[in-house]
Amino acid sequence: MKLGKIGLRECIEKVVEGSGWRARRGKLGHGRGLGLACSAYMCGAGLPIYWNELPHSGVQLRLDRSGGVTAFCGATEVGQGSDDVLAVCVAEVLGIEPFDVRVVTGDTDLGPVDLGSYSSRVTLMMGNAAIQAAERARDMIARSVSKKMNVPEERLVFSERKVFDSENPENAISFRDAVILGEAEHGTLGTVGSYKPPAPLAKYKSGGVGPSPTYSYTAAVIEVEVDTQTGWIEIPKIWIGHDIGRALNPVLVRGQVEGSVYMGLGEALMEEQEFRRLPEKRSNALVHKMPSMLEYKSPTTLEMPDVVTYLIENPDGAGPFGAKEVGQGPLLPIMPALANAVFDAVGVRIDEVPITPEKVLAALELKRRTGVGRVGPGKFPEVPWPESAKVPTPWEGGDGRATNEGPRRRDQRPQAPVAPEVPLGGGAARSQEKGV
Repeated sequence: MKLGKIGLRECIEKVVEGSGWRARRGKLGHGRGLGLACSAYMCGAGLPIYWNELPHSGVQLRLDRSGGVTAFCGATEVGQGSDDVLAVCVAEVLGIEPFDVRVVTGDTDLGPVDLGSYSSRVTLMMGNAAIQAAERARDMIARSVSKKMNVPEERLVFSERKVFDSENPENAISFRDAVILGEAEHGTLGTVGSYKPPAPLAKYKSGGVGPSPTYSYTAAVIEVEVDTQTGWIEIPKIWIGHDIGRALNPVLVRGQVEGSVYMGLGEALMEEQEFRRLPEKRSNALVHKMPSMLEYKSPTTLEMPDVVTYLIENPDGAGPFGAKEVGQGPLLPIMPALANAVFDAVGVRIDEVPITPEKVLAALELKRRTGVGRVGPGKFPEVPWPESAKVPTPWEGGDGRATNEGPRRRDQRPQAPVAPEVPLGGGAARSQEKGV
C-alpha cells in the first residue's frame, strides 16, 4: 500500500482535548467511562469491479452560448451529496457558481461509465474526472479570450462568473461572453474527463486486494454510562475527528460523519446477524431471525447522542482539491471505542458486537466469580480450507498457473462456516489486560 497524507495524529489530539480524556478517563466513578479508538479507510478500491484498463469514472461537459454548463456522469446520488460534489468541482475550475451547473447523473443512456457508489470512491474518482473535464473546457475558452483581450493565457483568471486579466482586473469579460468566444472559434463546446487510480505497487494478483489512491483516518472518544443492575448502556456524548483532506462542502461532510456515527452505534449496540434453522422436514437452511425492520432494531433519534465533529483538513494530492472520503470511514472506530468505554466504566471486556445488556451482566457476574470479566468467542471457527495453490514467480519459470492442482471443482471449495454457539463468558480465559 502507498499511503498519502496522514492526519491521524491531529484527529487523536482533537478528540482527546475535546473530551478531556487525560483528566477524566478512569476518574468518572464506577459505571461511567471513556473509550478511544482510531481507524483508517480506503478512498475507493484501486482495482475495478471488472479487471481491465478502462477508467473508473468519466465526466462529460457541455457548454452553451448562454453560459450554461451541463455535467454528465454515471455516478449515482444515494443521499451522500455526490451531485453537489460534481457541480462544485466543475464550478470551481470554471469560476462560476455551483447553481450554474446542471448535473445529469445515474443515467446509463446519457452519462459516461462510473463504477458505482461503493467503497467511498465517488468524491475522489468522479471529482478528479470532473476537474479534468472542466480544465479542458477552461483551456479552450482561455485560448479564445486571450486573442480577444490580447492577454497571455497564463494571466487569465476564471472567477466570480468572469474572466479577467490577473494584472489588470478591470480588463474582464463575463463567463457567458467568454463561452461565446470559445464557441465561435472552436464550434460547439464539449469536453470529457476521466479517472483511473495509479497502478498497484504489488506485481501479483493477490497484491490487488486493498490498494487505494489514498486513505482517510478517524479517531473517536465515546462517553458511556453503564447501569450495573440492568447492563443498560447510555451514551451521553461522542467526540469524533476525521481526516477529510479538504472539505468540499463542510455541511455535507459533517452530515456524513454523524451518519457514520449512527451506523456504528447500530452495529455496536443492537444490530445483529442472528439466524435460525428451518424445521427439518422443510429444509436444512438458515434464515434470519429478524424478518423485518420492526424486529431488527437500529437506533432512532432518541438513542442518538450529542456528536462533536472535528474536520481535519490536510489536502492530499490524490483527491480533487485535496479531498478524501467521508462515506464510511468515520463509522469504524465507534465499535471499539464503545467497548473500551464499557471497560473503563465497569472493568469488563465484551469481545463481540452487539454489546448488549445481557453480555454486560454476564461479564460482571463472571468477574465477580473468577476475577476476570470477559465475554465473547474464545477462538475463531475452524474452517476446512483446501490446500493453498502454489504459483511459481516468472523468474522461477512460472506461467501464472498453480503447480500443485488442476482446475478447481465446485465441490473442492470450502463451505461457509456456521459460527459455533459460544456461551456467554466463552472468552474469559484470555487476559483482561488486552484491548479490544
